[in-house]
Amino acid sequence: MIKGHPQPVVRRATSERSTRNAAAILKAITQECIANGLDGIVASSVAKRAGLTTGAVYSRFENSDEMLIALWENVVAPQFQTYFVDTITSINSATSITEQTEIVGQLEKPSRVVSLGAEFLVVAQRNEVVGEVVIPQISTWLSHAGLHQRNTAIKKAGVALGASIAVGSALRSFITGTNAGMPIITESIRSSISAATPTSSPRKRLGPALSRSNTEVPLRDALINATAEVMSKTGFTSATISRIARKSQVTSGSIYNFYPDKEALMSDAVRELMHLTQRQTLEAKRTAAAANEQNFGLTDAFDFALYPERTTWLRFRQECIIATRHHKKTHKEMRKVVAEQEEAMAMSFPNIDRELINLVSTGEQIIGYGFSALVGYTNQLESCDFDAVMVQVAKQNSL
Repeated sequence: MIKGHPQPVVRRATSERSTRNAAAILKAITQECIANGLDGIVASSVAKRAGLTTGAVYSRFENSDEMLIALWENVVAPQFQTYFVDTITSINSATSITEQTEIVGQLEKPSRVVSLGAEFLVVAQRNEVVGEVVIPQISTWLSHAGLHQRNTAIKKAGVALGASIAVGSALRSFITGTNAGMPIITESIRSSISAATPTSSPRKRLGPALSRSNTEVPLRDALINATAEVMSKTGFTSATISRIARKSQVTSGSIYNFYPDKEALMSDAVRELMHLTQRQTLEAKRTAAAANEQNFGLTDAFDFALYPERTTWLRFRQECIIATRHHKKTHKEMRKVVAEQEEAMAMSFPNIDRELINLVSTGEQIIGYGFSALVGYTNQLESCDFDAVMVQVAKQNSL
């Protein structure tokens, strides 16, 4: 050793056993999150799946958030980015979707890893540690795909629609299992983007923008609204009865006098607030049809999603969607909501072919779920010309 110079640190090569254990833990984390959701990850369960001790897990990961970050970076992000970018490219391609069978298959039935990617987008907006990693990455993907201020309003709308379809297909599949009609839906959007011309009419402020329960039963409304607010910030698992009681300013005992358990309260909140949004969406279409608006009211959903006062409701809906994977009652309610939305559309517009109604309803759900999940990842959505595209969608489908 030369005097005055520190001796270099000799690092030992990672042993074969250590490498094997690290791979086993990562695989176990993946399996655990697929089975129980990102919020359900527990070190002891991961250790059991990996065939190791809990200490072996904690020697590599300080807590569950660090496990989620490892899952995102090493397993989910590489696959999800490919799916995400490929969907955006396909939706904005000059090539017909019918000739892009691989991406259609992925949208109809997203893989389990892709589904975890969509779940990460929801969780990252309330989990600060996970958000520090996921939010900048998704924002960068969107910018590189063309959702930036230098692009035209229509091209930005095309990127946003492609990204919404990618995320929304995965989210909707939590409820329905598969997304029927994707070749037709995606081709309609793709061709509409290609044919779109800039709109000249100014954006309008729609109403009512605020989503709050109005059952005319004060206690029920207070509990439903408190449930939505708490769950939007914590997720399903951490939305405790005690916290809901504090938010609604009632006792826990009062809640149990009204509902037998937390899932019953959650189900009532899902049912009431989802129906409220359905009524607003249908009213937008009825108003547009009565006024012969070219967009058939399809643009209104984008405007509703961008109102700050609807943020709580939209995040609550996202939490309900990812909760459907692991909570049977919530899943049952969400499936009913999806079916009822299609039926309500059919009854409101009896002159439109039922198959077309189902396709429009499915497309709206997919794009709506995905679009609302992307709001926290870019500041460019306000400047997108969605109306130009939706006018073409309505025109091409004779709506």
